Order: sequence, then C-alpha cells, then structure tokens
Amino acid sequence: MSDTDALKRFALFADLGDAERDELAALLEERDVSAGETLFEAGDDADALLLVLDGAVELTAGGSGATLRLGGGDAIGGLSLFAVGTRETRAVGREATALRLLRREDFLRYAEDHPRAAFRIAAALASDVAQHARAALPDVRRATASPGSVARTRSSVDPSGAGE
Repeated sequence: MSDTDALKRFALFADLGDAERDELAALLEERDVSAGETLFEAGDDADALLLVLDGAVELTAGGSGATLRLGGGDAIGGLSLFAVGTRETRAVGREATALRLLRREDFLRYAEDHPRAAFRIAAALASDVAQHARAALPDVRRATASPGSVARTRSSVDPSGAGE
C-alpha cells in the first residue's frame, strides 16, 4: 500500500483531495519498530505526528502510569504539528509496527503551500481533541465530587467565581 493510500485510513486526512494527499505523503518518513522498542519517552521533544499503519504501540502516561494501546489507523501526537512542547507519555512498540512520521517543520512548509488543506487537518484535529475532552468529563466530575475539590477547582479556574 502506498503512503497516499495509507493516509486515507486516518480521519485527520479524510477531507483532503488526492493531490493534497499525494504531496503530504511525500513528506512522510518511514519508521518501523519492533516489540519492546521505545519510540519516545515522556519529556522528549514533541516534533512529529506519528501514524500507526500496522502493529501496535502502547502509550504510558508519565505521572499516572495509565496505559493506552493504539493500532493501525491511529495517530499519535497531532498537536505537535502546531505547538512546540514535550511528550507527555512514553511510547513503546508492542509488536512489529509500521509507522510514518510527519515532522512539524515539513507540515508547516506544506501548510504555507496548502493553507486550505492545513485548515482541514487542524479542524479534524480540533474535533478529535474535543471528543477526547468530552469523554474525559465523567472522570473529572468524579474527581471533583467532594465539596472541597469543587471549591478548589472553581478557585483555580476563576478566583472570583464569576460566570457560574
């Protein structure tokens, strides 16, 4: 399967035309990892989006130790295309895994030449982030269920309590 065809599997690129997808595919770097191989550590520079073509990658959160297993069709680190920062998780191959990397610097050059395509990618990423945030709300509500927790949460967001 070509990288152009592989991009069709990812929601981030679903709204791109074939020519836009072809040009983006030309920027991808091939990366394969074996079972147990570390892709990155928490605290490493987040400078690329990783696309899992086949195989599996396990992410482990630095603070909580919570894990998430991702497989073919999943993307890791979409915000790194737009924001400078560090990785919040450790990523390890759980089996032989085929990946493609899209580096921020390459994406930003692509965005200059294809602003509408870059906007569609950003919109898809924003939708994905919003979906994950909505899914996390029940956990946040449970964590802030005690009166002291709610008061601390309110004061950390808005010390005046205005707007409630």
